[in-house]
Amino acid sequence: MRQKILYFLIGLLTLACVSRLVDLQIVKGSEYSNVSRQHLLRTSSIPAPRGEILDRNGTSLVRSKTGFSIEIHYMKGRTSKELNSLILKLANVIRANGEAVIDSFPITEDGKNFSRSDDEIQAWKEKYGLSPIATVRDAFDFFADKYEIDKSSNLLTLRTLVGVRYEMDCAGFSANNPFVIASDIGEALLTKIKEKNDDYPSVVISTAPVREYVNGSTAAHILGRTGKIYKEEYEALDGQGYKMSDKIGKQGIEKYCESYLRGVDGLSGVEQSVDQSRIKIVESEPPKMGNNVILTIDLNVQKAAESALQETVQYIRSKSASEGGNGADANCGAIAVIDVNSGDILALASYPTYNPERFDEDYATLSTDRNAPMFNRAIGGAYEPGSTFKMLTAVAALEENVIKPSDVIEDKGIYKYYEDYQPACWIYRSKQVTHGYQNVTQALENSCNYFFYDIGRRTTIEGINKYAKIFGLGESTGIELSSEEVSGRLTSPELRKASGSVWNPGDVMQVAIGQSDNMFTPLQLANYLATLVNGGTRYKAHLIKSVRDSATGVVLFENAPEVVDKLEMKEENYNAVMQGMKNVIELGTASAVFDDFPVAVGGKTGTAEVAGGSDNAIFLGFAPFDKPAIAVCAVIEHGAHGSNAGRAVRTVMEAYFNSATQAKQIGQKNILTR
Repeated sequence: MRQKILYFLIGLLTLACVSRLVDLQIVKGSEYSNVSRQHLLRTSSIPAPRGEILDRNGTSLVRSKTGFSIEIHYMKGRTSKELNSLILKLANVIRANGEAVIDSFPITEDGKNFSRSDDEIQAWKEKYGLSPIATVRDAFDFFADKYEIDKSSNLLTLRTLVGVRYEMDCAGFSANNPFVIASDIGEALLTKIKEKNDDYPSVVISTAPVREYVNGSTAAHILGRTGKIYKEEYEALDGQGYKMSDKIGKQGIEKYCESYLRGVDGLSGVEQSVDQSRIKIVESEPPKMGNNVILTIDLNVQKAAESALQETVQYIRSKSASEGGNGADANCGAIAVIDVNSGDILALASYPTYNPERFDEDYATLSTDRNAPMFNRAIGGAYEPGSTFKMLTAVAALEENVIKPSDVIEDKGIYKYYEDYQPACWIYRSKQVTHGYQNVTQALENSCNYFFYDIGRRTTIEGINKYAKIFGLGESTGIELSSEEVSGRLTSPELRKASGSVWNPGDVMQVAIGQSDNMFTPLQLANYLATLVNGGTRYKAHLIKSVRDSATGVVLFENAPEVVDKLEMKEENYNAVMQGMKNVIELGTASAVFDDFPVAVGGKTGTAEVAGGSDNAIFLGFAPFDKPAIAVCAVIEHGAHGSNAGRAVRTVMEAYFNSATQAKQIGQKNILTR
């Protein structure tokens, strides 16, 4: 009986085993074969190159190239001290070969000062729980403890280790996310690392697409830059397919067009044997390059604008000695160039500037430069408009029927309407003479403050601001880089009251001549001029012309001119103001600057007082006069005289009209030489 039971159990177990084998090998054989195959299949991501950024004529501004990077990979069981030792050794060899170690720790490379603004540093201290009065040394001690770094190390060693470990934290260094300590390295460093590979455990040389800014610093503030994803950014991008090792647009068009420029990573699969030896590639999916973004920028005009800013600043400083030091402090500026009939931005220049390709290497220097080269003054800087605002005052007074084009006002030197506030015309202050009788055209030509005091008072601040808003002053232009643009400020009694100050009746007279509290960006001023000279149509300013598929050329997006506001100006009013701007160029304050210029130009100089230095120089110009095509605004900080900024505008116009396309449009070819 016992034997029968035993045989029965053996048979039952045998049947169960056979049944299981049939299930594994026959019923589910294909499924388990795939699972097994997956275990032997190693896949890795192939980074996709970003799309190109091109100018309006198809000239490449930014493209991707293949570069070599040095990666530190996670190693199980490695202590913090061992990691520090590796980092220091690696950093020393990187710098010895003229390359830069990537880190954004907010203390200067010499380890002596914070490298960001006070507000940024306070926010940073708060984030890490540091005392608001924590010193540089306190910060070093805090992070040295966190990363187990010997605090007795010399300052440069401490700065290197803290900086890299801090950057590794920000980048989310982990077993699944290696850290790039240096990118786009040269052949010398590449060879050095490969030759002594055993000295750098877990260090890998990798290849990946690298952004190449074809013209160096040209258009840096427009193009922006890319950078590694930080933890906070990665969390915000959750679900969008990003990896912690990816790079994303951080500023400018690179950031705004991230979704277009970003490509689709490929996959590479390698079948391996159990002992990990490589056998063959069994599947591969190539990466797909991102889309191409075509800008409205004209590279030739952009280059001219940037050169003009630098040359004009140098010119003003060089002649300052002969003017009693006036203009010796000229140091920065911006230019905005816009197509008056579409809102296309043809150039947007800010000086000083920087090279996006060297952003990581130069960050410490850039962030402490008192002239703020990373700051986009063309859309982020707000300036008093000076006398360039007088056209707005004139339009408001004319359209509100306060004056007619033929009306004349006698300049009596001192404007005595109010007993307690009696400002004088600039010519009376400087020469004790007056402009005599002036109509609106003559008042613009001579920039007669007395005339504008009177019409400004009679038009009222409400009347002036009504037209300022139509022309877009004190509000966003619509440019794609809205996160970097300031709206400026259009003053009013309400705004003054909200700030805790008092609005006096005579304040409108200061507004009328471009002083007071009004602050506008160079792009706002350029678009205001464009709106005026095209007859009153304000377009949304834009930088992107179209987006195209990089493989097929198919248009994915195309910008069309967008009208934001419109003023139906009376023809006689329009002609009176236009003639005044033409006279400024031919007879007035800018006549010397545009002498012998072969294209008819209109414009207006502006000089705005600033605290603690020479006046700002502002110039608005447009051309051709009879059929306006472009409007240009140039601002030179501490440039002393508005006509100085006019020099920069002339250079820009030369570049624009020397363009073969533009020359053809106006029936001329190569009409200008310098």
